Amino acid sequence: MRIRAPLAVRPEPRLGRPLPLRTWPTDATLWLDENGARCPRAARHALAALATLEPGGRYAARAVGAGTIVTGPASALALRDREAEIGFVFHLTPYGYGEEAF
Repeated sequence: MRIRAPLAVRPEPRLGRPLPLRTWPTDATLWLDENGARCPRAARHALAALATLEPGGRYAARAVGAGTIVTGPASALALRDREAEIGFVFHLTPYGYGEEAF
């Protein structure tokens, strides 16, 4: 009897079909819902991606001009400037860390 181990190789990113692009703050609720970012663990991963601006994992962020694009598993969110990034962080932090003060 042969036991198959799960694959340790990550699948290639989707080629050919770009993710839908949402905008902050208009589509913030939609982005949170479709990417599962209301879950504490997912919210922390999204915040970590924004803090490091490095690709990898389910969430990634990259700088584009004066703004940032946060990419989730289902769609991307455009943050047009630093003020939008701060608003996104304040909006997402309660989902990842609760309502308690730091």
